[in-house]
Amino acid sequence: MFSYQSYILKYVLVLSFPWLALLVSGCASLPGKTTETKDLAYLDTVASELEQEPVFQVDEEKIRASAEKLKEEEDSLATLTAEKVGKKISLAFKKLRGLDPNEDAAIIAFNEGIKFFDEGKYDEAVKKFYIADERWPDSALQEDAIFMCAESAFFAKRYSRAQRYYEKLLKKYEASRYLDYVSPRLFLIGRYWDQMDQVHNYRGMKFFNFTDKERPTTDTYGNCLKAYKAIALHDSRGLWADHALMAAANAEYLRGNYESASFTYDQLIKDYPQSKHVLQACELNLSAKLLMYEGPAYDAKCLEDAEEIIERLMTQFTSRLSSQQKDKLRNTQRQIVEAKAERDMYFAKFYEKKRQYKAARFYYQVLIEDYPQTQAAVHAKERYAVIKDYRDEPPDYFAWLKKIFPEK
Repeated sequence: MFSYQSYILKYVLVLSFPWLALLVSGCASLPGKTTETKDLAYLDTVASELEQEPVFQVDEEKIRASAEKLKEEEDSLATLTAEKVGKKISLAFKKLRGLDPNEDAAIIAFNEGIKFFDEGKYDEAVKKFYIADERWPDSALQEDAIFMCAESAFFAKRYSRAQRYYEKLLKKYEASRYLDYVSPRLFLIGRYWDQMDQVHNYRGMKFFNFTDKERPTTDTYGNCLKAYKAIALHDSRGLWADHALMAAANAEYLRGNYESASFTYDQLIKDYPQSKHVLQACELNLSAKLLMYEGPAYDAKCLEDAEEIIERLMTQFTSRLSSQQKDKLRNTQRQIVEAKAERDMYFAKFYEKKRQYKAARFYYQVLIEDYPQTQAAVHAKERYAVIKDYRDEPPDYFAWLKKIFPEK
């Protein structure tokens, strides 16, 4: 009969109100680029407030039930399927590495990991918790081992490894009891990497990182976004989901990835209509939509979306907008109308040049009827009057040949 008296965690996650307000307000506005070293110490400052965890103990009954279930699954391998054959092969490789399932070895390793963790020997703790994870799969102990592996890596400042283990925990245990702990950790890691990338611009560097344990081996910015979006994906109803989406969208916007930023802003506005970030998300999304527009020769969907956002801002948030902000929105609305009219004018001139007068008249008429107050409509009336009786001329498919052999 084994005892779990030593199976205790002694530190608690202190989500104090001032610290929480600091983080939430931090992702509510676009961070500016800075070279101050205090940005790089951001994660260390927060980590110092997270040094203790609640005392808890694994239920012995759950441990024994998991062991029985694992034994039943192993016995069922007698009827082989592709999945079972894969399990057999995986088990064989684990035996070669000395990591085959062993309950007693897993418990011993876990308890040793707890001891190292309490002593602040986080790198040694990671190794022990990894063994506990591998040696008792699909058990109540495994969830704790994966979480403690991530925590140990986090406090060892090996954030890339911590991120991998946090994400492994979220994927394997979707309703994990550690969700309230994992989401803020991933948010901190993502924000830290976001700030590091802004200061040092790692995106422009082609070599691998083998020296800085606080950064991923490659793609610091990509892993930053991955950390943010893992929160929204696996803890969508949690406290941090809308903050993570806002931070991810802002990061994309700052780097000129307007299409990706707009997609994430749309997701935030749709999925979290009560979020404190919705107003600013709408404003930045409007900006992103307008910056996505490439000119009259391209699709106007982003202009139509921008008009919808302006309408939403003017109705839903009218009491929160200043008169100056409302004037800017109305001016933007007029500019969008002019841009849409310019687009129709572009196609009208295109068809007129091709002597496809019927199509040209169609676009001129649309301009006159739909955008009567624009400058383009004035020009459309003039051109429509000129070509109203013109007939379409068949296209000259041999024009290129005439250029080569001009008539004398």
